[in-house]
Order: sequence, then structure tokens, then C-alpha cells
Amino acid sequence: MSGDDPDSLMSLCTVFCLKNLRRTMCYSEGERNQLQLRPDVFLPGEICDRLVNVYMDLVHTDSDFEQQDGFFQLFSDPRSTRLTRLQLREDLVRDRDLEAIGKQDLMELHLSCCSHVTARGLRTLCSFRHSLRSLSLFGCSSIFFRKSGAPLAAGEDQDEAEEERLQQRTVDLDFSFQGFNRLRLLNLGGLPAELDVETLLRPLPALTSLDLSAVHLPRPAFLTQWKERLASLVLYNVELTEELIHTLLQMSRLRKKEVSSNQRTSKFKMTRKILSSIVQSLVHLVSLDISGHIMLDNCTVPAISSSIAPVTGSKNEDQILNAIEAYTEQRPELAHRAINQLFDIARIQHCSQLLRALQLVITALKTPKYDKSIQVTGSAALFYLTNTEYRSDQSVRLRRQVIQVVRNGMEQYQEVTVQRNCCLTLCNFSIPEELEFQYHRVNLLLLKILEPARQDDSIQRIAVHLCNALVCQVDNDHKEAVGKMGFVKTMLNLIQKKLQDRMCDQVMEFSWSALWNITDETPDNCQMFLECNGMNLFLDCLKEFPDKQELHRNMLGLLGNVAEVKALRPQLLTKQFITVFSELLDSKADGIEVSYNACGVLSHIMFDGPDVWTMEEPKRSHVMDKMWAAIQSWDVSSRRNINYRSFEPILRLLPQSCAPVSQHWATWALYNLVSVYPGKYCPLLIKEGGVILLQKVLELESSHQETKDMARKVMEQCENFKEDPMDTSR
Repeated sequence: MSGDDPDSLMSLCTVFCLKNLRRTMCYSEGERNQLQLRPDVFLPGEICDRLVNVYMDLVHTDSDFEQQDGFFQLFSDPRSTRLTRLQLREDLVRDRDLEAIGKQDLMELHLSCCSHVTARGLRTLCSFRHSLRSLSLFGCSSIFFRKSGAPLAAGEDQDEAEEERLQQRTVDLDFSFQGFNRLRLLNLGGLPAELDVETLLRPLPALTSLDLSAVHLPRPAFLTQWKERLASLVLYNVELTEELIHTLLQMSRLRKKEVSSNQRTSKFKMTRKILSSIVQSLVHLVSLDISGHIMLDNCTVPAISSSIAPVTGSKNEDQILNAIEAYTEQRPELAHRAINQLFDIARIQHCSQLLRALQLVITALKTPKYDKSIQVTGSAALFYLTNTEYRSDQSVRLRRQVIQVVRNGMEQYQEVTVQRNCCLTLCNFSIPEELEFQYHRVNLLLLKILEPARQDDSIQRIAVHLCNALVCQVDNDHKEAVGKMGFVKTMLNLIQKKLQDRMCDQVMEFSWSALWNITDETPDNCQMFLECNGMNLFLDCLKEFPDKQELHRNMLGLLGNVAEVKALRPQLLTKQFITVFSELLDSKADGIEVSYNACGVLSHIMFDGPDVWTMEEPKRSHVMDKMWAAIQSWDVSSRRNINYRSFEPILRLLPQSCAPVSQHWATWALYNLVSVYPGKYCPLLIKEGGVILLQKVLELESSHQETKDMARKVMEQCENFKEDPMDTSR
């Protein structure tokens, strides 16, 4: 399937090395454990570039990955490391990082929104002037400024006084692009108005690509110095004037031109005459972006031959996807609009380019951390793009990428809409199977969402549902780990809050169901339940909501798990609890489930023998009589709302004589399950040695006759299944 190729060995090794630097290519030195490259390590340019660029991605997208102090220092010596093409972004990058790699012969350096890089870092760029061919300083608002009133020393550390520096700064007028003779591609998007862009660019006669987005151009005629060379010119959010249009029409070699705008206050209006002039004069154009400008009604492209093909827009899915691809990196506000339009297509119509759409939204959600609106629209689009309608077209790898970007959104953005969208998107996945590779991280996130301070009911309901699904059908190690995260206490806190509100809703029922699942064969979690006042909450819920059958079933299922732990059973052996369990034997709630689970709790208590029964009331014999009566009232062909992963807790009640009623309950449970669901439970019973234990029941004199008769029927059912395992009559 397209998009399902495994990660390359290079990619896997790169990530592993970065996450284990001191175990692979580095060692620590000195009191500060400074990171050093091993002396026997020599890395070529391809690997070094990948290490740095993937490091940047991990820092921004993987919250488990820790930023390494002194990382860039590893690449300070070009004799052992070679850097050629780097993409560095956002606040992670500092002046000292550029200084660390100052001896490298960089060919491409893209700095994006690096607000902490100052004129000190700008000076370092001069170290690359003999080799640099492509340079982007997009959004680096501080790079042409230096701290006011202090000399710029090579060792000056401006990182610790960031606020003061931002308040007191002066333009560094000493920098010049003189000597950058190989530079062909330059992006100065967002250049501060204090800079004279004409003077700054004058030493660069060989440019072929120039981006001056949002740059003030009072005298645009200077651009004509590149009219015979410039192939790409981007002037996004630059105020269009007649003088600028006249200048652009002289740029005869242009193949890509963008004069789009996001400024609603622009006075410029696109006319038929201007558009015709562009098409006729710039004969080599293959890409023209004029989006955002007011178009007059008569402004249509004249019927003449042109090489320009429609690129981006909102007319159809192709244009919308092109817009997302074109604007994600440096036009988040436009990307946001396009993703919103994709959301409408996926929600109302049908997305025909699913893989491309998903990959573009994933990239958008990973790239512009500085624009939260994209997180809202992107997470909403992901919900519809991953639902059942599109699921068959999605690879395992692609769906994992969705989970990772959703998880990152939940970690980084506390905004209610983002949290809700992310939780809803996770509901589109098979749980817990598809979330296994992020199991602990997702659980931690959900538990954080369910903290008492969070009062949004819809998020709470979805998060509890996800928590419940995540602890169902997983091994005990997972359950124990999640229990230690505070899962049990979190669920009980939710229950306590609902009790205070006297509300039995889905959150209440899901919380008890989640507790039932997480305590299954997990003694530590059962103990946590008791220590966190769980039994009193059980009694309070029983009293407050006497007619809520689903609630009763979930609570009794949980207490069945607690009763299976021998060390915890003495805490259940009180007059109050035994009386409640005994009364629930008569319950008809949810078929036989509540009565069955209450009898199961009592069966394990009875199994400990008469010596532990120290209370006078209720009498042990009286409770056992009620248990016999309850079991005899159940229909053995009842279909069950229960799932056993192991019969071990039941099987331990078979070969014993201290509580025949417990033995009978266990035998009835096995007979019901192997009769109604032979394909599932006959193999499990045979595998766990149940048939041998049933034979011992027949041999015990203390076993009641009806228990023996039922034991034989269970054995016969298993024997018949072994002879004809493909029988589908049931």
C-alpha cells in the first residue's frame, strides 16, 4: 500500500543515536558532563546534516526527547564532521549554536522564526560567505539587532538577559552581504522596517530567488538590478503600488511570482489591465500567486496563450491541497484557511486524495508551533480523515503518524477545542491495539485531562471512554504501570464528583467500568481501590442510584476482581459489606450479571473457610443458602456481558471441600460459558487444565450431586469440541 514503506535504516539509526548519544557517538567530560564527540568518530556531510535536522524535529515534535546542551558543539570541527545543509527553527536556536558550527562550509542555511538569534549570530553568518548558496532568515526578527549600549564581544552571552535585550536594542549597521558571492537564494521575510533593504542587498548581483515577504519597499525600482537573473520573487504582504507593478513587469526572467496578501486594509485593486500586463510581459511565468487582493468584476485573464497554470485557491480539492502545501511553512494564516476548507470537504463531501491530504495536515500540525489556529482546524480535519469511511486506504505507518501528531497536540495545547478534537480522533483507532506503541504517553495525557480542574463535560466523557478502552484487553504489566500513574485515584475522583452532583451519567458508568478493567488480575490496583476509599463510594453509589443496572454490573464486576485477591478479602468481610452482597444476590439487574457477580464475590470469601467468618450476623450458613438459591434461579443458557481472559480465579474454587457452594458457582460459570460460547471458552478451559480439575470435583465426596452432574456436562462439552472444533451450530 502506498505510504506504508518502513522507515529506512538510516532514519532508524539516526533517531536511535540522537536518543542515545552517550551510548553511541559521544561521551561526557568534566564536572558539567559536557557532551563530546568520541575521537574515533568521523561523520560525512549526509549523516551530519541528517543528525542536526532530525534533532530539530525531535525537539519540536517529541516531548520525550530532551534538548542536549552543547549539541551543536559536536559539529565544531570540520575534520571529523561535515555540515552542508541545515534547517533550524524557532526559539531552540541561539547565537552560540551558530558560533559552534562557524568553521563549517555550509551551502544551505535556513533559519525560521529564530527569535533568539541576534546580531551576534548574524556576524557568524560571515563565516559561511564563501560557500553559502541558499540562506533564509525568515521571521528572525532579532537577527539584525544587538543589545543597546554594550560592545559585541565574541564571548558575549545574551541568552540570560532576553527581556532586557528585547526592550533595549539597536540596529547593527555594520553587517553586509559583501563577499557572499555564491549566494543565489535569499529569504529575508519579515525584515524589520528599520533596515534599508536596498543597501543590504546591493552586494548580491547573482541572486536568482528572493523572498521579501512583509518587507517595506519604499523604492522598489532597485529590484530591476536582477531583472535578467531573478527566476523567483515572493512579495507576500508587501503593499502593491503602481511603481512596484511597473518594476515587476520588467522582471522578464521570472518563472515564479507571488504578490499575495493577507492584509484586509490593502487599497490595491487588481484590474483587467494589470493582470493582462503580467501575463503578456512575464512570458516565462509558470506560477503566479495574487491571492488576497481585491479583484474587480471585470478582472478576468484575457484569452491569450499563457504558461501559467492554476496553482492554489479554494475552488476544488486540488487547489486546497496545493494551498496547504504552499503556505504551511511560512504562511500559517493562509494554511489555516485551506485546512478549514479541507475539513469541509472531508466532513460534507468526500476527500479523493486521502493520503496526500493526511500527510499535508500532519506536516502542518508539526510545523508551525507559533500558530494555534492550525491546531484547531488541523485536529478537526484529522478526525474526519481517519474515520471509518477512509480507514481502508490508510497504512499502519500513516495512522501511527496521525497518533503521534495528535498526542503532540494534546501535550502542547491546553485549548479546549484542540483537546476535544484530539480525543475524538483517537476514538477512530482500534484501542488498545493501534495505540500500543504510545500506550503510556497517551494514558498520561488522558489522566491529565481528567484532573478535577477540567470541567468540560464532553472532553471528560470522551477521555474516560478512551481510558476504559486502553485498559481493556491488555496484559497485567500495562495495567500495573497505568495504575501507578494514578489511574485508580483519578477514576474515583470522577465518581466522587458525580456523586456530589447526584448524577449517574456516562462518565460515572465508564469510570466504574474502567476500574473493573484495570483491577482484573491486578492485585496492586485492587489494593489501591480499597486504599482510596473505593468501598465507601461503592456503597454511596448503590444507595444514590438504586435503579442503575449498568452501574451495578460494573461495580460488582470490579468487586469480583478485589475478592479474587486473598490478602484483600478480609477487608470485605464485614457485616455491612456481606449484607449488601447478600441482598444483591436477589437482583435481576442486567439479566443475571449483578446477581452472578455478587455470588462470585461471596464464593471467594466462602472459599477461605468458616474460621475467618467471625461475625454473628449475617450467619455464614444463611448466606450460603441464599447463594444456592440464586444459582439455581439462573438460566444456564444466558448470554453474557462479560469477558474472561483466564479461568484461573474460577478454577481455584473447584478442588475443595470447605465451601461446596463456591465450587457449585464455579462449575455453573464454566458450564454457562462453554455452552453459550464453545469456540472461545472450550479451548481456554482445556489449555488451563480445567478438565482435570473437574474430574477431581467428581472424585470429592463433599461435592454435591448437582455440581457433579454439571461438571460432567462441562467435560462432555469440551470433549465434543475437541472432536469437532469447526462446529458452528451455536
